[in-house]
Amino acid sequence: MVTIVAGFASTVFMPLTGLLTAHLGWRGALLVLAAIHGLVTVPLHALTVRQPRPPATTASSGSARPEHVQRRAVARAAMGDARFWILAVTFIAHGAATSIMTVHLIGYLISRGHPATFAATAAGLLGVLSVAGRLVLTAARRRLPVVTIVAAVFATQATAVLAMPLLAGTRTGAIISVVGFGLGFGITSLATPALLADRYGTTAYATIAGRLATPVTVAKAAAPLGAATLLHTAAGYTLLLTTVAACCALASTGMLLRATATPPAANG
Repeated sequence: MVTIVAGFASTVFMPLTGLLTAHLGWRGALLVLAAIHGLVTVPLHALTVRQPRPPATTASSGSARPEHVQRRAVARAAMGDARFWILAVTFIAHGAATSIMTVHLIGYLISRGHPATFAATAAGLLGVLSVAGRLVLTAARRRLPVVTIVAAVFATQATAVLAMPLLAGTRTGAIISVVGFGLGFGITSLATPALLADRYGTTAYATIAGRLATPVTVAKAAAPLGAATLLHTAAGYTLLLTTVAACCALASTGMLLRATATPPAANG
């Protein structure tokens, strides 16, 4: 539930940012956003966040040692699992695609003749749609495997991005294509823990999730810069959108491959 609600804490504020920028300039917009951030979050932290009580240390070091060894064994087995690396490539590709669209979507819509405020509002739909995508996953996983749902959503994103050059010239078309892409905007936040816990259990979950998150985070940070370089060397956004669509298609294929990959002998 926390992850679902957190979708409202990201791109949903892009419309407000666009409105502030149009009236106050980017410096004034940053100052207003900083004031809102401070006035809301600082009192909440001061009133609600408390230091947790230290856990009771009743277990001896001898009993903790086997648990540590078990966690290392589970993490080592995960690193030898083909499905882990397929999942890593899948989420790297998808993370790069979503990061590129987050940074460059507004610029693309402006290049199609839309006002900056509309472009920011349309991009802000990504935050709302990330919540919708998470709700869809939560409801659909009762009847379908997670990998099937996520693969279908990733394929929908690829189709939506490929359709942007045809649809984004009008406001209605732009919103339709953004909606198609936005459904998968935050779905990995729920899919990742579900897939990892189902495959490897919870004994070494933090270690395995951290090793998966590291390359994905690097890809998310580097992809917009690479996309900017591609945008300046290519003629327009066509190649950039094709690259994003290819990343989403690769992620969809990787999710299906993960479902059919042979499990390692160590895991049974």
